[in-house]
Amino acid sequence: MRTAVATLSFFLSTAALAQAPAPHVATKPTVVRQAPAAGNAVGQVLKGGTVEVIARDRDWVRVRMEGWVREADLIAADTTLRPLSAADIRSDPAGSVGKLVRWEVEAVALRSADPLRTGLQSGEQYLLALGPGAEKTLVSIAVPAAMLPNVRSLPPLAPIIVTARIRNGRSEPAGVPILDLESITRR
Repeated sequence: MRTAVATLSFFLSTAALAQAPAPHVATKPTVVRQAPAAGNAVGQVLKGGTVEVIARDRDWVRVRMEGWVREADLIAADTTLRPLSAADIRSDPAGSVGKLVRWEVEAVALRSADPLRTGLQSGEQYLLALGPGAEKTLVSIAVPAAMLPNVRSLPPLAPIIVTARIRNGRSEPAGVPILDLESITRR
């Protein structure tokens, strides 16, 4: 019985190793596609570039790549991203909740919420900003702890681009929108 268990254990661990992602090097410039054969091109691996093979389908392999791109060149892959202005949010505050926006704003100051500010938890860090664009409306943008060092380094009135989700379209007592920061880039 012990021999059968040991053999089965060896077989399962060998099978797991055989299916583990493995690094491969491109022998020539190679197009990365969404699907085998006729899929749309989504990138390219240069000769000598490393990819990780994660699946196989006939004579095609699915790869995972790692690299760096400028954050300003990306937006969140979210179908709720809409070109909303602050005026749009003020006209339908409840209908705006949960929508994703990408705005150019000016950072005014990093603040800590007081108990009287509804829509933010007491002590929650938020960025007071002017915008979007030419509107120059006050906006409160809640900052996650992981992004605080980046926000703290902003000089006053720094032009930035934020991708944020609307938490509250009209907070009390000032009536300003409150957003949850997802990404921030200096302009």
